[in-house]
Amino acid sequence: MAKRDIARKASTRAPPASSSARNGFKVLAVHVTEASGRRLFAALKADRSAHPVFSDPARQPGNLDPESAAKRILEHAFASKTMPTLNVPKIRGCESDFRSLGVETVSLTKTKVVKFRQQVDGIPVFGSLVSVELDKHNELVSLNSSMAEPNLRSYVARISPYRVLKKIAAIAGYGRKLPYGIPKLNLYRDSKGKWHLAYIVEDVRSRKKGRTTLKDFPLVHDYVVDAVTGALVAELPRTPTIRLGKGVDELGKPKTFGIEIKGGKRTMRDVRLNIETHDFAFHDPVDGKLPGELVGPPWSAAAVSAHTNAAAVVNFLRDVLKRNNVDDMGGPIISTVNCVVRQFEHPPRGSRIWLNAFWNGTQMLYGQAPFDGRLRSIASSLDVVAHELFHGVTGHTARLIYQGETGALNESYSDIFGTIISNRAKPDIAKWNWLIGDGISSGVAAFRDMRNPPRFNQPKYMKDFKTLPLKRKSDEGGVHFNSGIHNFAAFRVMSATRRGTFVFKPAELAAIFYVALTQQLSRQSTFADSRRGVVLATRSLFRKLPQKQVDVRVKAVETAFKAAGIK
Repeated sequence: MAKRDIARKASTRAPPASSSARNGFKVLAVHVTEASGRRLFAALKADRSAHPVFSDPARQPGNLDPESAAKRILEHAFASKTMPTLNVPKIRGCESDFRSLGVETVSLTKTKVVKFRQQVDGIPVFGSLVSVELDKHNELVSLNSSMAEPNLRSYVARISPYRVLKKIAAIAGYGRKLPYGIPKLNLYRDSKGKWHLAYIVEDVRSRKKGRTTLKDFPLVHDYVVDAVTGALVAELPRTPTIRLGKGVDELGKPKTFGIEIKGGKRTMRDVRLNIETHDFAFHDPVDGKLPGELVGPPWSAAAVSAHTNAAAVVNFLRDVLKRNNVDDMGGPIISTVNCVVRQFEHPPRGSRIWLNAFWNGTQMLYGQAPFDGRLRSIASSLDVVAHELFHGVTGHTARLIYQGETGALNESYSDIFGTIISNRAKPDIAKWNWLIGDGISSGVAAFRDMRNPPRFNQPKYMKDFKTLPLKRKSDEGGVHFNSGIHNFAAFRVMSATRRGTFVFKPAELAAIFYVALTQQLSRQSTFADSRRGVVLATRSLFRKLPQKQVDVRVKAVETAFKAAGIK
């Protein structure tokens, strides 16, 4: 949306219906199922005739495509006196404009969401987001905004993109070669609250050689470099016809799974779901040569677990969330079992133990741990597999940075879907298992407990949130530690009851959190942003029910987040 297309209004008073988030952004959320939202949207609609963008009947939202309708609705909302709480940020005489990020049809809510990113002098504000949700007539269902006032002395870069790539090459181990990627100017707010005019290069894969240390993982980062000084500001981790095979997984259960037969050779590649499983023979992925050897018969228990659990996640994405694999484009999901990252967990020389698994930006890597006197692959745990693969979904949607409170939110959303997917076979929520990672190793009861985070040394109330240093040894600012707070709120949402009956069904819970993650959150969202997003998603998903039923569901969500102290 170009500057000249937006009628701006200055306001010096604090908007009563908006609030300031912990990450320095001003937020506002309005939904048509709220009494105040209905009144506000009705007033905006009645005010259209007074605004130039709707003076021509042909320009009414119902006569336009969704993106054009959303642009005009947003322009009108900024300019209209009926919505005094929504104002275009004005920074040192330079007013913001808003660039469309495109239209997304959300089949779960049967709505269309048009997203806009705030820009100042044509430079995008990292983490900003304005989501305009429309019904089939292009009328407002919800409006969710997160905007900032990045007050800098200058918006002119002094460092060339070439110098930025050279710096990143030195950090990421590229030597004289430059990493693939285009440095893009952004206005970036760092973890200390300082704004930078910065170049950001996304998805840079590490090429460091020799001995590796904890700080070298994960292997993919987004780099933020100050465009004035050239200093590194942040290194953000990122972390057809089917043939059937039969085998036994790590839990001793017989499984049937998709394979591919070419030239008489059978391999663990499911062409229908586009998943494939490889074996790394207990080597270190740092040595390169991923993804390893494509698994063939005899099918190992580790490979069967990885392959069938990946299939379970993909089927859930497709059947329940209407998402076509992790990237929503049907892209491949690759798993590699029998990995040992020797410098990561420092196992004894010759040991095959590596109690870890992660999504490295393009595929899954699985280690193994002792269980009843033998090694058991981490791929045996469906909740862990779902957790890690959902990091991929997050990376393709909200791209929540993996540091501090936002990183804890990233971890929590993976725990949420790990829990929902692993309990899919249990329609009765009262019988759900709320543990993450139980049954992986004889020496580990579990990693986390959604119902009782303190059981594994996690807080469950916002008052116990700890701000830790943004270093690997400090868990990237406490991403695994603080995630317990949002996990507890999510548990309260999922287990909410009214008159002895659960408020939400399992598929509804999946839809609520999925819509919130993919449509309402952005790169630096906080727990409070998630609360707002989950409320909006709930309203959108149930908006056609009688208002009292909508209110019951919204109250359940609000009560759940309040229980964790998230406001």
